Amino acid sequence: MPGDRPERPSWLHEPCPAWCATAHAEDDHPDDRHHDGVPVHVPVVLARRTADDPTPHPTHGEVCVVRTRRCHDPEEWIVLEESGIARLVLDPAGARRLAAALATTDPAQADRERE
Repeated sequence: MPGDRPERPSWLHEPCPAWCATAHAEDDHPDDRHHDGVPVHVPVVLARRTADDPTPHPTHGEVCVVRTRRCHDPEEWIVLEESGIARLVLDPAGARRLAAALATTDPAQADRERE
């Protein structure tokens, strides 16, 4: 709908993909010119280790999943961030394979299949 998004900055020559939630601005640094989808925040329990104690200690955390694409670049990526740091950057096909692999390791699913 007209007016939903401000006018495109002069450096943005293509329309945003339908999934883009980024507010682009004229003064965006060239390194920050990308399309990002709405982040999905996933609460998780992480195993933390320290140099002093290699035993894993459960810690509540969050993994953020974001669909992204650099402006003027045709390739999309799926980014998994933890504590604001990109830990894993996958192409969409790799992300689907990872999701399928994670689904097969779900202990609750294995319990249901044994019943």
